Amino acid sequence: MKPRQILVNILLLAVFAGLGIYCYNVGKAYDILIDNAAFSHEGTTYEAYEAILVTVDGEGEPLYLVEGDRGAATIAGKKHVILVEELDIDDNVVKSHKVSFSNKEMKGNVVNVVPLVNGKLPGWSYPLK
Repeated sequence: MKPRQILVNILLLAVFAGLGIYCYNVGKAYDILIDNAAFSHEGTTYEAYEAILVTVDGEGEPLYLVEGDRGAATIAGKKHVILVEELDIDDNVVKSHKVSFSNKEMKGNVVNVVPLVNGKLPGWSYPLK
């Protein structure tokens, strides 16, 4: 083999290895838990929502959570959009909150929607205890 052909083969191998690593990272799925729990920050208490529908990345069935509930969702990729819809007593949507977050912002695999929709207060994501 000529040195030029060896160099081209090495470059092709590096490109395919890089592409494989990129596809693995982008397509990797994570299981997260979504909480609807009361939250306190700097002396202010944010009450849990009475009833909400939570949709992650616009995929799958929405999670129906009442006050104090926890549900599970699977996310894939690095950036996500969570839609939280507050429901009234007749299960009609009263108010919607749409929040974006990335995997780098997450501190654990549990997401509490109460601090998340109130301006991403510290503690919106934490590890499972």
